[in-house]
Amino acid sequence: MPKSLKNELISGTLWSIGGQLSSLAISLLANIYLARQLSPEEFGQMGIVMFFIVISNVFSEGGLAGAIIRKEKVTKIDYSTVFVFNIFVSFLCFCIIYLISESIGKFYSDPVIKNLLVFASIILIVNAFHITQNASLVRSMRFKQKSLYNFIAVFFSSIVGVILAKTGYGVWSLVTMHVLTSVITTVLLISFEGFLPRLRFSFDSFSSLYSFGVNTTLASLLNTAFDNIYQLILGKYFSILQVGLFFQAKKIQDVPGNIISRVLQSVIFSSMSKLQDDKNKFIKEYKTIMVFFSVILGIITLLFFLYAKNILSLLLGEKWLGATLFLKFLTVASFFYFHEMLNRVIFKVFNKTRKILVLEVVKKIILSLTIVLGIIKTDINVLMLGLVFSNVISYLLNTYQSNKIIGGLFRIELFFIIKIIFVISFIISLCEIIFNFNKIEGLEAFYFLPLIFILYFFSLKVFNVFDIILYLRRVKMYKKTIRK
Repeated sequence: MPKSLKNELISGTLWSIGGQLSSLAISLLANIYLARQLSPEEFGQMGIVMFFIVISNVFSEGGLAGAIIRKEKVTKIDYSTVFVFNIFVSFLCFCIIYLISESIGKFYSDPVIKNLLVFASIILIVNAFHITQNASLVRSMRFKQKSLYNFIAVFFSSIVGVILAKTGYGVWSLVTMHVLTSVITTVLLISFEGFLPRLRFSFDSFSSLYSFGVNTTLASLLNTAFDNIYQLILGKYFSILQVGLFFQAKKIQDVPGNIISRVLQSVIFSSMSKLQDDKNKFIKEYKTIMVFFSVILGIITLLFFLYAKNILSLLLGEKWLGATLFLKFLTVASFFYFHEMLNRVIFKVFNKTRKILVLEVVKKIILSLTIVLGIIKTDINVLMLGLVFSNVISYLLNTYQSNKIIGGLFRIELFFIIKIIFVISFIISLCEIIFNFNKIEGLEAFYFLPLIFILYFFSLKVFNVFDIILYLRRVKMYKKTIRK
Protein backbone atom coordinates (compact mmCIF):
# COMPACT_ATOMS: atom_id res chain seq x y z
CA MET A 1 0.00 0.00 0.00
CA PRO A 2 1.38 3.46 -0.88
CA LYS A 3 2.60 5.35 2.20
CA SER A 4 0.20 8.26 1.56
CA LEU A 5 -2.77 5.89 1.37
CA LYS A 6 -1.64 4.06 4.50
CA ASN A 7 -1.38 7.38 6.35
CA GLU A 8 -4.86 8.32 5.12
CA LEU A 9 -6.23 4.97 6.28
CA ILE A 10 -4.65 5.23 9.74
CA SER A 11 -5.59 8.89 10.18
CA GLY A 12 -9.10 8.32 8.86
CA THR A 13 -9.62 5.30 11.09
CA LEU A 14 -8.40 7.14 14.19
CA TRP A 15 -10.56 10.18 13.52
CA SER A 16 -13.57 8.05 12.64
CA ILE A 17 -13.21 5.95 15.78
CA GLY A 18 -12.40 8.99 17.93
CA GLY A 19 -15.37 10.91 16.59
CA GLN A 20 -17.67 7.95 17.04
CA LEU A 21 -16.44 7.35 20.58
CA SER A 22 -17.05 10.99 21.51
CA SER A 23 -20.53 11.05 19.99
CA LEU A 24 -21.46 7.67 21.40
CA ALA A 25 -20.22 8.68 24.85
CA ILE A 26 -22.65 11.61 24.80
CA SER A 27 -25.45 9.42 23.42
CA LEU A 28 -24.74 6.76 26.03
CA LEU A 29 -24.85 9.25 28.90
CA ALA A 30 -28.12 10.69 27.58
CA ASN A 31 -29.54 7.20 27.10
CA ILE A 32 -28.59 6.20 30.65
CA TYR A 33 -30.48 9.19 32.04
CA LEU A 34 -33.47 8.72 29.73
CA ALA A 35 -33.67 4.99 30.53
CA ARG A 36 -33.98 5.84 34.22
CA GLN A 37 -36.60 8.53 33.55
CA LEU A 38 -38.75 6.73 30.99
CA SER A 39 -40.44 3.33 30.98
CA PRO A 40 -39.57 0.33 28.76
CA GLU A 41 -43.00 0.78 27.13
CA GLU A 42 -42.06 4.32 25.99
CA PHE A 43 -38.84 3.00 24.48
CA GLY A 44 -41.00 0.34 22.85
CA GLN A 45 -43.09 3.02 21.15
CA MET A 46 -39.89 4.65 19.94
CA GLY A 47 -38.62 1.32 18.62
CA ILE A 48 -41.71 0.84 16.46
CA VAL A 49 -41.52 4.41 15.12
CA MET A 50 -37.84 4.15 14.22
CA PHE A 51 -38.47 1.01 12.14
CA PHE A 52 -40.39 3.06 9.58
CA ILE A 53 -37.93 5.96 9.69
CA VAL A 54 -34.79 3.89 9.06
CA ILE A 55 -36.51 1.97 6.24
CA SER A 56 -37.58 5.21 4.56
CA ASN A 57 -34.09 6.62 5.03
CA VAL A 58 -32.64 3.75 2.98
CA PHE A 59 -35.09 4.55 0.17
CA SER A 60 -34.28 8.27 0.19
CA GLU A 61 -30.50 7.71 0.13
CA GLY A 62 -30.87 5.19 -2.69
CA GLY A 63 -27.31 3.90 -2.45
CA LEU A 64 -26.17 6.85 -4.55
CA ALA A 65 -23.95 8.29 -1.81
CA GLY A 66 -21.95 5.06 -1.83
CA ALA A 67 -21.73 5.27 -5.62
CA ILE A 68 -20.25 8.78 -5.35
CA ILE A 69 -17.68 7.60 -2.79
CA ARG A 70 -16.58 4.76 -5.04
CA LYS A 71 -16.59 6.66 -8.37
CA GLU A 72 -13.10 7.67 -9.50
CA LYS A 73 -14.10 11.03 -11.00
CA VAL A 74 -17.15 12.83 -9.67
CA THR A 75 -18.66 15.88 -11.39
CA LYS A 76 -20.91 18.64 -10.07
CA ILE A 77 -23.79 17.23 -12.06
CA ASP A 78 -23.34 13.92 -10.19
CA TYR A 79 -23.78 15.70 -6.87
CA SER A 80 -26.76 17.66 -8.19
CA THR A 81 -28.42 14.52 -9.53
CA VAL A 82 -28.04 12.72 -6.22
CA PHE A 83 -29.35 15.76 -4.34
CA VAL A 84 -32.49 16.07 -6.49
CA PHE A 85 -33.15 12.34 -6.20
CA ASN A 86 -32.77 12.45 -2.39
CA ILE A 87 -35.14 15.41 -2.04
CA PHE A 88 -37.83 13.85 -4.25
CA VAL A 89 -37.78 10.43 -2.59
CA SER A 90 -37.63 11.92 0.93
CA PHE A 91 -40.76 14.00 0.36
CA LEU A 92 -42.47 10.99 -1.17
CA CYS A 93 -41.62 8.82 1.87
CA PHE A 94 -42.83 11.57 4.21
CA CYS A 95 -46.21 11.69 2.45
CA ILE A 96 -46.58 7.91 2.54
CA ILE A 97 -45.79 7.76 6.26
CA TYR A 98 -48.28 10.56 6.93
CA LEU A 99 -51.02 8.64 5.10
CA ILE A 100 -50.40 5.30 6.84
CA SER A 101 -49.55 6.62 10.33
CA GLU A 102 -53.12 6.31 11.63
CA SER A 103 -53.38 2.69 10.45
CA ILE A 104 -50.09 1.84 12.16
CA GLY A 105 -51.35 3.36 15.41
CA LYS A 106 -54.53 1.26 15.19
CA PHE A 107 -52.53 -1.89 14.37
CA TYR A 108 -50.68 -1.58 17.68
CA SER A 109 -53.72 -0.19 19.53
CA ASP A 110 -51.63 2.85 20.43
CA PRO A 111 -52.83 6.23 19.06
CA VAL A 112 -49.69 8.00 20.31
CA ILE A 113 -47.62 6.14 17.70
CA LYS A 114 -49.44 8.01 14.89
CA ASN A 115 -48.29 11.46 16.05
CA LEU A 116 -44.80 10.23 16.94
CA LEU A 117 -44.40 8.75 13.47
CA VAL A 118 -45.45 11.91 11.63
CA PHE A 119 -43.12 14.09 13.70
CA ALA A 120 -40.17 11.69 13.38
CA SER A 121 -40.56 11.53 9.58
CA ILE A 122 -39.27 15.12 9.42
CA ILE A 123 -35.86 13.44 9.75
CA LEU A 124 -36.20 12.11 6.18
CA ILE A 125 -36.62 15.55 4.63
CA VAL A 126 -33.88 17.13 6.73
CA ASN A 127 -31.37 14.35 5.97
CA ALA A 128 -31.92 14.78 2.23
CA PHE A 129 -30.29 18.21 2.43
CA HIS A 130 -26.94 16.89 3.71
CA ILE A 131 -26.43 13.45 2.11
CA THR A 132 -24.26 14.82 -0.72
CA GLN A 133 -22.10 16.94 1.59
CA ASN A 134 -21.61 13.93 3.83
CA ALA A 135 -20.60 11.76 0.86
CA SER A 136 -18.13 14.42 -0.23
CA LEU A 137 -16.46 14.40 3.20
CA VAL A 138 -16.12 10.61 3.18
CA ARG A 139 -14.86 10.57 -0.40
CA SER A 140 -12.12 13.07 0.42
CA MET A 141 -11.45 11.21 3.71
CA ARG A 142 -12.06 14.34 5.80
CA PHE A 143 -13.17 12.34 8.81
CA LYS A 144 -11.98 14.96 11.28
CA GLN A 145 -14.60 17.45 10.08
CA LYS A 146 -17.28 14.78 9.78
CA SER A 147 -16.67 13.61 13.34
CA LEU A 148 -16.75 17.16 14.69
CA TYR A 149 -20.09 17.99 13.05
CA ASN A 150 -21.62 14.76 14.32
CA PHE A 151 -20.35 15.36 17.85
CA ILE A 152 -21.81 18.89 18.01
CA ALA A 153 -25.18 17.66 16.73
CA VAL A 154 -25.36 14.78 19.19
CA PHE A 155 -24.19 16.94 22.11
CA PHE A 156 -26.83 19.66 21.76
CA SER A 157 -29.68 17.34 20.81
CA SER A 158 -28.91 15.13 23.82
CA ILE A 159 -29.07 18.14 26.15
CA VAL A 160 -32.50 19.04 24.77
CA GLY A 161 -33.68 15.43 25.07
CA VAL A 162 -32.60 15.22 28.71
CA ILE A 163 -34.30 18.54 29.56
CA LEU A 164 -37.55 17.41 27.90
CA ALA A 165 -37.49 14.08 29.76
CA LYS A 166 -36.84 15.84 33.07
CA THR A 167 -39.82 18.16 32.51
CA GLY A 168 -42.19 15.27 31.81
CA TYR A 169 -42.42 15.01 28.01
CA GLY A 170 -41.89 11.24 28.07
CA VAL A 171 -41.40 9.51 24.73
CA TRP A 172 -41.49 12.87 22.91
CA SER A 173 -38.06 13.64 24.37
CA LEU A 174 -36.66 10.63 22.46
CA VAL A 175 -38.22 11.61 19.13
CA THR A 176 -37.23 15.26 19.49
CA MET A 177 -33.65 14.26 20.20
CA HIS A 178 -33.44 12.28 16.93
CA VAL A 179 -35.03 15.08 14.88
CA LEU A 180 -32.71 17.72 16.36
CA THR A 181 -29.63 15.61 15.61
CA SER A 182 -30.56 15.60 11.92
CA VAL A 183 -31.39 19.31 11.87
CA ILE A 184 -28.15 20.42 13.56
CA THR A 185 -26.02 18.10 11.38
CA THR A 186 -27.62 19.52 8.23
CA VAL A 187 -27.15 23.13 9.35
CA LEU A 188 -23.47 22.54 10.15
CA LEU A 189 -22.74 20.79 6.85
CA ILE A 190 -24.45 23.46 4.79
CA SER A 191 -22.81 26.28 6.78
CA PHE A 192 -19.24 25.00 6.72
CA GLU A 193 -19.07 22.71 3.68
CA GLY A 194 -21.19 24.80 1.37
CA PHE A 195 -24.46 23.98 -0.31
CA LEU A 196 -22.78 21.99 -3.10
CA PRO A 197 -25.64 20.76 -5.30
CA ARG A 198 -27.92 22.65 -7.64
CA LEU A 199 -31.41 21.65 -8.73
CA ARG A 200 -30.19 19.88 -11.86
CA PHE A 201 -30.88 16.28 -12.77
CA SER A 202 -28.98 14.24 -15.36
CA PHE A 203 -30.39 10.89 -16.49
CA ASP A 204 -26.94 9.87 -17.75
CA SER A 205 -25.38 10.61 -14.37
CA PHE A 206 -28.23 8.89 -12.54
CA SER A 207 -27.90 5.82 -14.75
CA SER A 208 -24.17 5.43 -14.04
CA LEU A 209 -24.64 5.89 -10.29
CA TYR A 210 -27.81 3.82 -10.16
CA SER A 211 -26.07 0.72 -11.54
CA PHE A 212 -24.02 0.63 -8.34
CA GLY A 213 -26.64 2.04 -6.00
CA VAL A 214 -29.65 -0.10 -6.89
CA ASN A 215 -28.18 -3.37 -5.66
CA THR A 216 -26.69 -1.92 -2.49
CA THR A 217 -29.98 -0.13 -1.80
CA LEU A 218 -32.09 -3.25 -2.16
CA ALA A 219 -29.61 -5.21 -0.05
CA SER A 220 -29.51 -2.44 2.54
CA LEU A 221 -33.31 -2.24 2.50
CA LEU A 222 -33.63 -5.95 3.20
CA ASN A 223 -30.92 -5.79 5.84
CA THR A 224 -32.37 -2.74 7.60
CA ALA A 225 -35.93 -4.08 7.47
CA PHE A 226 -35.04 -7.42 8.99
CA ASP A 227 -32.59 -5.86 11.43
CA ASN A 228 -35.47 -3.85 12.89
CA ILE A 229 -38.39 -6.18 12.19
CA TYR A 230 -38.12 -7.78 15.62
CA GLN A 231 -39.47 -4.55 17.09
CA LEU A 232 -42.66 -4.94 15.05
CA ILE A 233 -43.02 -8.66 15.80
CA LEU A 234 -42.38 -8.30 19.53
CA GLY A 235 -44.89 -5.45 19.68
CA LYS A 236 -47.63 -7.40 17.90
CA TYR A 237 -47.17 -10.96 19.18
CA PHE A 238 -45.61 -10.34 22.60
CA SER A 239 -45.82 -6.85 24.16
CA ILE A 240 -44.65 -3.25 23.86
CA LEU A 241 -42.62 -3.96 27.00
CA GLN A 242 -40.57 -6.59 25.11
CA VAL A 243 -40.07 -4.09 22.28
CA GLY A 244 -38.65 -1.62 24.78
CA LEU A 245 -36.30 -4.21 26.30
CA PHE A 246 -35.12 -5.33 22.86
CA PHE A 247 -34.73 -1.73 21.63
CA GLN A 248 -32.66 -0.79 24.66
CA ALA A 249 -30.46 -3.90 24.38
CA LYS A 250 -29.91 -3.02 20.74
CA LYS A 251 -28.92 0.53 21.65
CA ILE A 252 -26.33 -0.78 24.13
CA GLN A 253 -24.98 -3.26 21.60
CA ASP A 254 -24.88 -0.49 19.00
CA VAL A 255 -22.34 1.48 21.05
CA PRO A 256 -19.41 -0.57 19.67
CA GLY A 257 -21.47 -1.68 16.67
CA ASN A 258 -21.90 1.82 15.25
CA ILE A 259 -18.18 2.51 15.48
CA ILE A 260 -17.36 -0.71 13.65
CA SER A 261 -20.04 -0.09 11.03
CA ARG A 262 -18.92 3.48 10.32
CA VAL A 263 -15.27 2.47 10.01
CA LEU A 264 -16.20 -0.34 7.61
CA GLN A 265 -18.55 1.74 5.47
CA SER A 266 -16.47 4.89 5.30
CA VAL A 267 -12.79 4.58 6.17
CA ILE A 268 -12.03 1.03 5.03
CA PHE A 269 -14.32 1.15 1.99
CA SER A 270 -13.00 4.53 0.89
CA SER A 271 -9.32 3.62 1.31
CA MET A 272 -9.59 0.10 -0.15
CA SER A 273 -11.43 1.48 -3.19
CA LYS A 274 -8.17 3.14 -4.17
CA LEU A 275 -6.61 -0.33 -4.56
CA GLN A 276 -9.25 -1.74 -6.90
CA ASP A 277 -6.78 -1.73 -9.82
CA ASP A 278 -4.14 -3.73 -7.91
CA LYS A 279 -5.66 -6.98 -6.66
CA ASN A 280 -2.45 -8.29 -5.08
CA LYS A 281 -2.04 -5.20 -2.90
CA PHE A 282 -5.73 -5.33 -2.08
CA ILE A 283 -5.48 -8.94 -0.86
CA LYS A 284 -2.42 -8.16 1.25
CA GLU A 285 -4.03 -5.17 2.96
CA TYR A 286 -7.35 -6.96 3.35
CA LYS A 287 -5.67 -9.82 5.25
CA THR A 288 -4.02 -7.33 7.61
CA ILE A 289 -7.31 -5.53 8.24
CA MET A 290 -9.20 -8.81 8.68
CA VAL A 291 -6.83 -10.06 11.39
CA PHE A 292 -6.88 -6.84 13.43
CA PHE A 293 -10.64 -6.40 12.93
CA SER A 294 -11.42 -9.96 14.10
CA VAL A 295 -9.25 -9.66 17.20
CA ILE A 296 -10.93 -6.41 18.28
CA LEU A 297 -14.40 -7.75 17.52
CA GLY A 298 -13.57 -10.89 19.48
CA ILE A 299 -12.76 -9.10 22.73
CA ILE A 300 -15.87 -6.90 22.36
CA THR A 301 -18.06 -9.98 21.89
CA LEU A 302 -16.44 -11.71 24.86
CA LEU A 303 -16.94 -8.79 27.25
CA PHE A 304 -20.49 -7.92 26.19
CA PHE A 305 -21.67 -11.52 26.45
CA LEU A 306 -19.99 -12.17 29.77
CA TYR A 307 -21.00 -8.87 31.38
CA ALA A 308 -24.43 -8.35 29.75
CA LYS A 309 -26.36 -8.38 33.03
CA ASN A 310 -23.77 -6.22 34.80
CA ILE A 311 -23.75 -3.64 31.99
CA LEU A 312 -27.55 -3.28 32.00
CA SER A 313 -27.76 -3.10 35.78
CA LEU A 314 -24.93 -0.59 36.11
CA LEU A 315 -25.98 1.69 33.25
CA LEU A 316 -29.77 1.50 33.14
CA GLY A 317 -30.93 0.11 36.46
CA GLU A 318 -32.72 -3.00 37.70
CA LYS A 319 -35.90 -2.43 35.64
CA TRP A 320 -33.92 -3.18 32.45
CA LEU A 321 -32.49 -6.57 33.50
CA GLY A 322 -35.12 -8.23 31.31
CA ALA A 323 -33.02 -7.10 28.33
CA THR A 324 -30.08 -9.36 29.32
CA LEU A 325 -31.15 -12.22 27.07
CA PHE A 326 -31.58 -9.86 24.11
CA LEU A 327 -28.16 -8.29 24.64
CA LYS A 328 -26.41 -11.68 24.72
CA PHE A 329 -28.09 -12.92 21.55
CA LEU A 330 -27.47 -9.62 19.73
CA THR A 331 -23.80 -9.71 20.72
CA VAL A 332 -23.26 -13.19 19.26
CA ALA A 333 -25.24 -12.37 16.11
CA SER A 334 -23.23 -9.16 15.61
CA PHE A 335 -19.92 -11.03 15.70
CA PHE A 336 -20.85 -12.81 12.47
CA TYR A 337 -22.74 -9.85 11.00
CA PHE A 338 -19.75 -7.49 11.16
CA HIS A 339 -17.46 -10.09 9.61
CA GLU A 340 -20.04 -10.34 6.85
CA MET A 341 -19.93 -6.54 6.47
CA LEU A 342 -16.14 -6.66 6.13
CA ASN A 343 -16.49 -9.22 3.34
CA ARG A 344 -18.94 -6.93 1.58
CA VAL A 345 -16.22 -4.34 1.16
CA ILE A 346 -14.77 -6.73 -1.44
CA PHE A 347 -18.05 -6.84 -3.38
CA LYS A 348 -18.40 -3.05 -3.30
CA VAL A 349 -14.81 -2.26 -4.29
CA PHE A 350 -14.92 -4.61 -7.28
CA ASN A 351 -18.47 -3.55 -8.21
CA LYS A 352 -20.06 -6.95 -7.59
CA THR A 353 -22.99 -5.44 -5.73
CA ARG A 354 -25.52 -7.74 -7.38
CA LYS A 355 -24.01 -10.59 -5.36
CA ILE A 356 -24.67 -8.60 -2.18
CA LEU A 357 -28.34 -8.44 -3.12
CA VAL A 358 -28.57 -12.15 -3.96
CA LEU A 359 -26.84 -13.13 -0.71
CA GLU A 360 -29.07 -10.79 1.27
CA VAL A 361 -32.19 -12.36 -0.24
CA VAL A 362 -30.96 -15.85 0.72
CA LYS A 363 -30.21 -14.65 4.26
CA LYS A 364 -33.65 -13.10 4.65
CA ILE A 365 -35.40 -16.24 3.43
CA ILE A 366 -33.61 -18.22 6.15
CA LEU A 367 -34.34 -15.51 8.72
CA SER A 368 -38.02 -15.36 7.70
CA LEU A 369 -38.40 -19.08 8.35
CA THR A 370 -36.92 -18.72 11.84
CA ILE A 371 -39.19 -15.72 12.55
CA VAL A 372 -42.29 -17.70 11.50
CA LEU A 373 -41.15 -20.56 13.73
CA GLY A 374 -40.67 -18.14 16.64
CA ILE A 375 -44.18 -16.72 16.14
CA ILE A 376 -45.74 -20.20 15.93
CA LYS A 377 -43.90 -21.31 19.07
CA THR A 378 -44.52 -17.90 20.72
CA ASP A 379 -40.97 -18.19 22.01
CA ILE A 380 -38.53 -15.28 22.15
CA ASN A 381 -35.59 -17.70 22.47
CA VAL A 382 -36.47 -19.25 19.11
CA LEU A 383 -36.64 -15.78 17.54
CA MET A 384 -33.20 -14.84 18.84
CA LEU A 385 -31.60 -18.19 18.01
CA GLY A 386 -32.93 -17.77 14.49
CA LEU A 387 -31.16 -14.41 14.24
CA VAL A 388 -27.84 -15.96 15.27
CA PHE A 389 -28.28 -18.96 12.96
CA SER A 390 -29.09 -16.82 9.90
CA ASN A 391 -26.09 -14.55 10.56
CA VAL A 392 -23.74 -17.55 10.77
CA ILE A 393 -25.01 -19.01 7.48
CA SER A 394 -24.91 -15.60 5.79
CA TYR A 395 -21.33 -15.00 6.91
CA LEU A 396 -20.23 -18.35 5.49
CA LEU A 397 -21.97 -17.68 2.16
CA ASN A 398 -20.48 -14.15 1.92
CA THR A 399 -16.98 -15.41 2.69
CA TYR A 400 -17.26 -18.18 0.11
CA GLN A 401 -18.52 -15.81 -2.61
CA SER A 402 -15.97 -13.08 -1.85
CA ASN A 403 -13.25 -15.71 -2.20
CA LYS A 404 -14.32 -16.13 -5.84
CA ILE A 405 -13.49 -12.47 -6.47
CA ILE A 406 -10.02 -12.23 -4.92
CA GLY A 407 -9.22 -15.90 -4.19
CA GLY A 408 -7.15 -17.66 -1.55
CA LEU A 409 -8.93 -16.35 1.54
CA PHE A 410 -11.86 -18.64 2.34
CA ARG A 411 -10.01 -21.38 4.25
CA ILE A 412 -7.58 -18.93 5.86
CA GLU A 413 -10.32 -16.63 7.13
CA LEU A 414 -12.63 -19.45 8.20
CA PHE A 415 -9.91 -21.26 10.16
CA PHE A 416 -8.89 -17.95 11.72
CA ILE A 417 -12.46 -17.16 12.86
CA ILE A 418 -12.97 -20.68 14.25
CA LYS A 419 -9.91 -20.27 16.47
CA ILE A 420 -11.16 -16.92 17.77
CA ILE A 421 -14.60 -18.43 18.50
CA PHE A 422 -12.93 -21.28 20.37
CA VAL A 423 -10.91 -18.83 22.50
CA ILE A 424 -14.02 -16.73 23.28
CA SER A 425 -16.10 -19.81 24.17
CA PHE A 426 -13.35 -21.21 26.40
CA ILE A 427 -12.93 -17.97 28.37
CA ILE A 428 -16.71 -17.45 28.76
CA SER A 429 -17.16 -21.02 30.02
CA LEU A 430 -14.25 -20.69 32.44
CA CYS A 431 -15.49 -17.35 33.81
CA GLU A 432 -19.08 -18.60 34.17
CA ILE A 433 -17.83 -21.57 36.22
CA ILE A 434 -15.71 -19.30 38.44
CA PHE A 435 -18.48 -16.71 38.88
CA ASN A 436 -21.17 -19.28 39.70
CA PHE A 437 -18.99 -21.42 41.99
CA ASN A 438 -17.83 -18.40 44.00
CA LYS A 439 -21.18 -16.56 43.71
CA ILE A 440 -19.48 -13.55 42.16
CA GLU A 441 -21.87 -10.91 40.86
CA GLY A 442 -22.30 -7.17 40.52
CA LEU A 443 -19.22 -4.96 40.60
CA GLU A 444 -17.05 -7.83 41.89
CA ALA A 445 -17.17 -9.42 38.43
CA PHE A 446 -15.34 -6.43 36.95
CA TYR A 447 -12.27 -7.21 39.08
CA PHE A 448 -11.59 -10.06 36.65
CA LEU A 449 -11.30 -7.74 33.63
CA PRO A 450 -7.46 -7.53 33.60
CA LEU A 451 -7.23 -11.31 33.89
CA ILE A 452 -9.71 -11.75 31.02
CA PHE A 453 -7.68 -9.45 28.75
CA ILE A 454 -4.45 -11.27 29.58
CA LEU A 455 -6.06 -14.68 29.06
CA TYR A 456 -7.62 -13.58 25.75
CA PHE A 457 -4.43 -12.27 24.14
CA PHE A 458 -2.33 -15.08 25.61
CA SER A 459 -4.71 -17.65 24.09
CA LEU A 460 -4.56 -15.88 20.71
CA LYS A 461 -0.78 -16.11 20.80
CA VAL A 462 -0.85 -19.80 21.78
CA PHE A 463 -3.17 -20.60 18.87
CA ASN A 464 -1.00 -18.51 16.53
CA VAL A 465 -3.81 -16.07 15.84
CA PHE A 466 -2.42 -12.73 17.00
CA ASP A 467 0.66 -11.60 18.94
CA ILE A 468 -0.16 -8.28 20.57
CA ILE A 469 3.42 -7.71 21.78
CA LEU A 470 4.78 -8.15 18.26
CA TYR A 471 2.05 -5.89 16.91
CA LEU A 472 2.85 -3.11 19.38
CA ARG A 473 6.54 -3.34 18.48
CA ARG A 474 5.69 -2.92 14.80
CA VAL A 475 3.52 0.09 15.57
CA LYS A 476 6.39 1.62 17.56
CA MET A 477 8.82 1.02 14.70
CA TYR A 478 6.36 2.50 12.22
CA LYS A 479 6.04 5.66 14.32
CA LYS A 480 9.82 6.04 14.38
CA THR A 481 9.92 5.66 10.59
CA ILE A 482 7.25 8.34 10.16
CA ARG A 483 9.17 10.77 12.39
CA LYS A 484 12.34 10.30 10.35
